[in-house]
Amino acid sequence: MKRFRVPAHIATTFFGDSAVLLDSRKNLYYSLNNSAAEFWKFLMQMDSFDKALKEVLKLYEDSSELVKKDMEELVESLLETGLLESVQGDSKILN
Repeated sequence: MKRFRVPAHIATTFFGDSAVLLDSRKNLYYSLNNSAAEFWKFLMQMDSFDKALKEVLKLYEDSSELVKKDMEELVESLLETGLLESVQGDSKILN
């Protein structure tokens, strides 16, 4: 199971269905759409990709494979920008 954490220098603010992430080290804002914001919320609560994905799949009727692919791409992007860190030191979630 892949586990993640939000670095201490990242702040999150939710606005309705979306979210804004602030990287205080880079002074950059990142915005997340509604599905990404929901996933981010679950990931912050559960620290586990699989558990967060399971919760997001309950919210959307799209193909589970499509949602999984989208969330994997989101996590890869979050890792690359430093908005998320792998707890296990594994920077990839894709096999």
